[in-house]
Amino acid sequence: MCDTVFKLGDLIFHAVEDPFDGYRSYLNSINITNSDEARDTIFFHTPVARVQVWEGTGPNDFEGYEFRDISDGHCWLRIGTAHTDDLYPWFVFEYNPRRE
Repeated sequence: MCDTVFKLGDLIFHAVEDPFDGYRSYLNSINITNSDEARDTIFFHTPVARVQVWEGTGPNDFEGYEFRDISDGHCWLRIGTAHTDDLYPWFVFEYNPRRE
């Protein structure tokens, strides 16, 4: 679970892959979680950025959400489903730390 968990403010979220897809390639849902495993996940003590959540599309027919820094537009996190074509969708959970 901890590889698809993120925190906004005081809330911890879990991005869940579709359990009925044999390849586990679609985003099913994003849920607020209080599971023990999620609470044991290590998060930064201070926020790394203030973000705005964008819903939309992108490269590789991406459908989902982007968490963009409100100061410069840096995309910290992308969550959703992307498609090479109709036969090859994949679950997307991409954390993009700032490279300095």
